Amino acid sequence: MRATAIKGLVTALELEAVDRTSVELVDLVHEDTVLSDQEGPSLFGLPRRLAFGDECAALLRGKVDAVFVKGTAGVAAANLIGAIAVSKFGFHPDPAVRINSGSPRILTVDDRLAEERPDLVRRLIGIIVQAGDWAAGHPEETRRFIARESHASEEAVLAANGADVHRNLGLSLRPDLLDAVRRFKDFLLEWDFIERDFDVGAWADHRAWEASERRVA
Repeated sequence: MRATAIKGLVTALELEAVDRTSVELVDLVHEDTVLSDQEGPSLFGLPRRLAFGDECAALLRGKVDAVFVKGTAGVAAANLIGAIAVSKFGFHPDPAVRINSGSPRILTVDDRLAEERPDLVRRLIGIIVQAGDWAAGHPEETRRFIARESHASEEAVLAANGADVHRNLGLSLRPDLLDAVRRFKDFLLEWDFIERDFDVGAWADHRAWEASERRVA
């Protein structure tokens, strides 16, 4: 979550042409409140606490001037406290601007599985492609599935993901998407979230994807 928040804040500063050295990044420490930990026990039998509780508490208490939130949970949290959006880029046309942890979700498998059971990897890809094709033709059902998975309302799903969310659940190894992943990797390396550099182009395994495409064709 720290990498996610810093990436979001850095992107916002870049879009608004604000030098990152002119702001102070504040690390929030979990506090012993019902807002502090989404993994802890919840109230009223709910499956989990809402995300971004620490961020909202820090903002309301004046400990920070701005926070980064994302997704349906972020939309709900910002709406709850009446936050003012100073920078929004979830629908930016450039995937290198939008990219963050989970945006988009990157499908990965263990290297051993890819080498020893490529048939299972092809099957996994095929199932996800079929699900994406189904979603594209069933917008209302797709929104309900996403809302159920994210413990959010359908309105929050639309606000966070847009009206075309059902059309954006497929798979792709497009060059612009891989370049966005490369830029995110560079960010993680610059901020010491990963120790070693690597080639994203070599890391992306096209074999199972191309085999799945041939099978569909």
